[in-house]
Amino acid sequence: MILNEVGYENVYLHSMTPQRQRLAALSQFKSNVVQILVATDVASRGLDIPAVELVLNHTVPSNPKDYIHRVGRTARAGRGGTAISLVTPYDIRLVHAIEDAINTKLSEYKVDDKEIVNIMTQVSVTRGEAEIQLDELKFNERKLINKRKRLILEGKDPDEEEEKKKQYLKDRHRKRKSKINDKIEEVSSQL
Repeated sequence: MILNEVGYENVYLHSMTPQRQRLAALSQFKSNVVQILVATDVASRGLDIPAVELVLNHTVPSNPKDYIHRVGRTARAGRGGTAISLVTPYDIRLVHAIEDAINTKLSEYKVDDKEIVNIMTQVSVTRGEAEIQLDELKFNERKLINKRKRLILEGKDPDEEEEKKKQYLKDRHRKRKSKINDKIEEVSSQL
């Protein structure tokens, strides 16, 4: 939605996309009718897309194998291509894991911070508008319904799984808070 709003026509694939719509999006992308495909990892494996020139990772995958499959979209049948990953300081550990897995040092591309601030301002405003549209479409509700269906098909109780998740997050928060308090005491004792 954001790309369309700023003038970049695209198609998309994600787990909430009906199969018929996925096939139509792939057909438009493969036939070069639309040159941008926005996709979750649902498109990283098992799709025959012979001519992809650029893969842009909006987020760095937490698993190096996922990175390899994503960027491998550019190297079909001996063709070349480019893969760019947007990296924050929080992603450095993930980048090092990827470099270890592929046995190659990734190159850094420096950007103009002022230009990025301008772009991010435009994207932030447009993202807010897109989120409003998604709310109107009840996108998150459908996502939750599909998640509950998946859990039921797996023989799990959705309410029980949600409670487990809440407890896990609560425990994780308590452990982090404890670590912070321990660090504060350590620093205080050194003063």
